[in-house]
Amino acid sequence: MMVATASNKKNELAFLEALKSQLSTWGDAKATDTIDDLIHKEQSGELTIAWCGHFSAGKSSLINALCGMKVLPSGPVPTSANVVTIRNGSARALIYSQDDVKVPMEVTTDELNEYCTNGGSYSSVEVWEQIPFLGSDGVLMDTPGVDSTDDGHKKATHSALHLADVVLYVMDYNHVQSENNLVFAKSLSDWGKPLYLIVNQIDKHREQELSFQSYRDEVITAFERWQVQYVGLMFSSLKEADHPYNQYDSLKELITGLIGKKKELVRYSVSCSANHVADDHILQFGASLAEEKERLLEQLGGLEQLARMEDEKLSLVQEQDQLRGLIQYERATLRKDINAILDNANLMPAEIRELAYDFVESRKPGFKKGLWLAGNKTRVEQEQRQDIFLQKLQEQVSSQVEWHVRQLVATWADKHHLWSDEWQREMDLFIPSIDEEVIYKTVQTDAVLSGEYVLNYCRSVAEQIKVQYRRSITEFTEQLLLLLEEGAARELQRLSFAMADLEQQSAQGSRYAALEREEVARAQALAELLPPRVSLTPGLLPAVRPLGPPAPAVAAEAGALAPAQVLAPPHSGSGAHLRGGAASGRRQRLADAAAQLHGAAALLAKYPAMASAARGIRERAAALEGGTFTLALFGAFSAGKSSFANALLGEDVLPVSPHPTTAAINRILAPHDDFKHGTAQVVMKSRETLMEDLRISFSILHLGEPDLNHWSDAVHELTSEGIHPAGLPHYGFLKAACAGWVEAEGILGTMQTVDLTQYRSFVADETKSCFVERIDLFYSCELTEQGIILVDTPGADSLHARHTGVTFQYMKHADALVFVTYYNHAFSKGDRQFLSQLGRVKDSFALDKMFFIINAADLAGSSDELEQVIQHVKSNLRSSGIASPHIYALSSMNALEGKIADNESLLLSSGFTTFESSLHDFAGKELPGLSIQAARQEITSARKRAEEWDRISQQDEATRGIRQLELQKIYAKAKEMLTEFTHVSGQDRVIEQETKELLFHVRKRIDYNLAAFFNEAFHPSLLRDGTGSLKEIFSDCGRELEQSLLRELDQELWATTLRLEIKAKSILQEASQRFTDHINALDEGLLLSPVKEEQDWMVPDLQGSKFHKTVEWSGLWSTFKSPKLFFEGKGREKLKGSVEPLLKDNIAEAAIAQEPLLCDFYIHEFSVALTRQAYLLSEQLLESQSALESTLQLTEGPVTWLALAEQLKAYE
Repeated sequence: MMVATASNKKNELAFLEALKSQLSTWGDAKATDTIDDLIHKEQSGELTIAWCGHFSAGKSSLINALCGMKVLPSGPVPTSANVVTIRNGSARALIYSQDDVKVPMEVTTDELNEYCTNGGSYSSVEVWEQIPFLGSDGVLMDTPGVDSTDDGHKKATHSALHLADVVLYVMDYNHVQSENNLVFAKSLSDWGKPLYLIVNQIDKHREQELSFQSYRDEVITAFERWQVQYVGLMFSSLKEADHPYNQYDSLKELITGLIGKKKELVRYSVSCSANHVADDHILQFGASLAEEKERLLEQLGGLEQLARMEDEKLSLVQEQDQLRGLIQYERATLRKDINAILDNANLMPAEIRELAYDFVESRKPGFKKGLWLAGNKTRVEQEQRQDIFLQKLQEQVSSQVEWHVRQLVATWADKHHLWSDEWQREMDLFIPSIDEEVIYKTVQTDAVLSGEYVLNYCRSVAEQIKVQYRRSITEFTEQLLLLLEEGAARELQRLSFAMADLEQQSAQGSRYAALEREEVARAQALAELLPPRVSLTPGLLPAVRPLGPPAPAVAAEAGALAPAQVLAPPHSGSGAHLRGGAASGRRQRLADAAAQLHGAAALLAKYPAMASAARGIRERAAALEGGTFTLALFGAFSAGKSSFANALLGEDVLPVSPHPTTAAINRILAPHDDFKHGTAQVVMKSRETLMEDLRISFSILHLGEPDLNHWSDAVHELTSEGIHPAGLPHYGFLKAACAGWVEAEGILGTMQTVDLTQYRSFVADETKSCFVERIDLFYSCELTEQGIILVDTPGADSLHARHTGVTFQYMKHADALVFVTYYNHAFSKGDRQFLSQLGRVKDSFALDKMFFIINAADLAGSSDELEQVIQHVKSNLRSSGIASPHIYALSSMNALEGKIADNESLLLSSGFTTFESSLHDFAGKELPGLSIQAARQEITSARKRAEEWDRISQQDEATRGIRQLELQKIYAKAKEMLTEFTHVSGQDRVIEQETKELLFHVRKRIDYNLAAFFNEAFHPSLLRDGTGSLKEIFSDCGRELEQSLLRELDQELWATTLRLEIKAKSILQEASQRFTDHINALDEGLLLSPVKEEQDWMVPDLQGSKFHKTVEWSGLWSTFKSPKLFFEGKGREKLKGSVEPLLKDNIAEAAIAQEPLLCDFYIHEFSVALTRQAYLLSEQLLESQSALESTLQLTEGPVTWLALAEQLKAYE
């Protein structure tokens, strides 16, 4: 047998040498190097065991533990940056450079840490240490984390697998079902090498939350659903060696068993890798011929081809004619459009003509102001009239001409791909300056001042401005037209070459057939050179010992949720003092503040002139007394939001699971009315909502239109084979919905009231939660009884598009936002999108209401390690535009345990109290402090009015009599001004212009980031050989790119609604300030205060954005020859160049489509708010008039107002 084995080995080496030689002759350097690696591997007889997995899964720690020493660096942020191989032998290490340096650098094992963590220009590392169980033939290979953000790490992992004989895939207990894990596990399974799955860090498991048997069954089901083929599944923990389900001790036994089967495993592995190399070479060779074959195909077809060529010639001629007349046409179009803007611009409306009249009058000889010191007064009056006229004229020109001209030129130039920030700045230099010369140039001081003269003067000034604009903008656009002309010339040259090529084409069928034969011959030659395929004998691979039966105390039915705890009694205001730290005493503090405000309101209510101030302060007091505080939790599904919420509540209320749970909005609030403690109101999706969810998932998975009665039949037949990673969450949703359909169908569209046990099932069981719209749990504990409402949101990686709007609503309206990430969990794509949105809107918050939590900080091995993680999170937040985040590293698990057990030491060590202290200050002091401060300002304003009225009452009788006579006239003028206030002119146009500008910038931001979206969608980890139909995956990548752009546009649109609201409110505030200033100037006793618009506006009903012209991705398949040529050649850039214009047009159309909705909505909201403010201001005006009348008549004596002022000081 040994002789036969030696003979087989010799023959296989001969095959490999011949294969290597032939591949070298064919010029495939990469394949040649790989076969050379396989030859050395075969000769060495070593068995290589590769360790793959997430960067934080514990690969390096497991390897170090097995080796009995720290061979590799380990930590909660990415460490191994190279492929590192470990062998048994005298301690040393070799570092291989990525450059052409053949001789490796030898270092000591003590210096190894730097080279493993800072991969840089090093391709790989080899390490030798005294590790007896590896013997002379065992090799451990550590690879970079598969979820690393560094593309080089992913490539290193994939490229190293051809040397691996067995793969051990290590996963973190909490993240087994993350998309990254499942996708990579599937790719390893497809490779064909023996695969063992290791679920590490099972010390995180909590039996009281979920039985281990149920957890294990869910893990097995997930891998079955993804069709991952593996030899064995193991569970391990380095922290708790005596954990009842820890199989770490079996790991060394497994490796030893694998090394014992090294000959068979190495033969099988080399056979697999050699065939992979051959298959890849055929693909690359075919791709190298593809371009010529396509070119030849275009020249084939006989008469049909001739007709097609004639059509192409005609098309080319038409394009050339069009280009030759392009500049003339565009110049005429531009001039026509500019003239239209100028002709339609109303630069001299009635308001400005009146100002022009005043200005011209002031320039007439003999104009004089006042009797005494008239010269100086006259100059001041002339300057004022000049400045007001000029300012209003500038504003009118800006809104009527400048903005429209800028938009026209920018849109036109952008359409021709000419526009840039540099041209924007250049245009600024050409915008005419509306200065004093403009208004003085045509003034005729000796003309008779009349309405007709002023009208002619205004026409003259307007025409002068339009002439300046016409001349300057024409001069500017000529520069752009010159640039366009150069581009047209280049395009004409290209068309000329294309015409020449068409003229010279001839039939090349024979050449095409020869290339086909060459491709077949290459495949046959390779097949003859390959060693015979080797298969593994069934039963050869060592099996993983099955888990022992669960301990009787924690036994649970497989697949079932852990039983819910007995419902705790309602909060009584006493009990464990540690449980509600974030809310402790909040109600009492707010009640005390409210009592103070009620006192001030009661004092003011005695005076009719202070009625509105009293009401406003009373409303603020009531809001403080009964006000709730909404705390919204965000984060990916496995970040620990539910466990964090439990720690806040101080009780084990929400179900906690390492699997995806929260699929709906889940609120926890104090019981009220008919909703008792421990009950929940579950709102089920309507049939329409469910059908929409099904329709979206069916569309993404290309299943056609779902039928309500038979959709589950299609899902039953569905497998995960060939599904793009972006579609896999939809696959999981459909499978869960299919499994729970029979039970859920009858209760769709209903509202279910359930107990705590049923509630936990609705939250944690995917087959139920996928049918839930939202849930309210009524639970009495110190936190909820203090008015705090906890909102557990769908994960930031939720697959339902409607959650984007819900998330934004909570982002806008919640009193505090808490983003939870797991201690050693990378930010997901959903996390990054959420944080980018948070970065967009953060500046609109009155206070910094964002808290960032690093959960499970108890996993840190040291304070240095913890600080490393904090800096890693901080860096990610800064890249999203959140410059100064408030980060809290804590352990929810330890905090909850400390609260339940009244263990203050454990609670303090958890780090939770630091966060609770900050939240306590924010919820009980900072946030209500805004309202209290506003109330105090209102009290101060009331005191100042009382003091002023007291001063007026002390004037002599004659003065008061004169003021009484004037008061009615002043009041009539004030009412007239109030009417004008409610008809603020031009604001609709300002909002429309603001909307256009904001949407313009939205488009530009997405256009700017288009390349990043494109590269993420068309990524080497997705489009690689051995993953199924590359053509289908290619199209799926394109569709995912479109979906990503639409999601980004929706996020931008929601942020735009907030910016529009802020803009409209600022216009309102300025109008209110101007009005009160003008009113107060009428009489010193009229002391109106501008009304601040504090009411939150509604948001428009934005529907999900859509592209009306989708890209035909299958028609662009020709740009993809092979993964190598696509990513390393020009294929990806060629595809990007082809689709970028259409995608940009789609983005522009989808954004512009929302413009009417946004304009109409915010114009209406502005109008409603304006009416509301007018009512409040009229109320103030009436009160001030009444107070002045009574004061002047001494109805309210001086002692009264003075006494009120003194009493109000106590409340300020």
